[in-house]
Amino acid sequence: MKRIGMLLLAICRVVYCWMFLLCSIGSIYGVSINIHRLSRTHLVDMGAIVTSTIFTIYAVVFGFAWWMIVRGKPVLKRWAIAANIIFIILYFPVVFWDWRVVLKDELESWPVILIGLFGIIIFSIPYHRRRVAQVPGMKSEHHH
Repeated sequence: MKRIGMLLLAICRVVYCWMFLLCSIGSIYGVSINIHRLSRTHLVDMGAIVTSTIFTIYAVVFGFAWWMIVRGKPVLKRWAIAANIIFIILYFPVVFWDWRVVLKDELESWPVILIGLFGIIIFSIPYHRRRVAQVPGMKSEHHH
């Protein structure tokens, strides 16, 4: 039974790994769209600049989480948990403009919040790759 649990944990980690890559690419795409729009209009829109900055940070965190998991780096837990926290507080930066919008967006995005909470749990569970069958796309964590 423990072996099945470890295999499920490994599968979930692989799914999250590739989901982080897609989120990083999506964030980069969003930033490029924003920059392209700003360059065409020649307007300095503070909202677009802040959004681009936030999505650049998201792209970096998601990208590092993906890379650390793929490479099996010791710090992968920290990056994966940080990426999952982004899922939970995705709309938090909007709180500086209108907290009602944040509350509405957060309530509408409860599936994404659940994915973030589930991911935090998955990456908080101790995991040693040697115990389960080889899963493509993941290297083991090394605890020092």
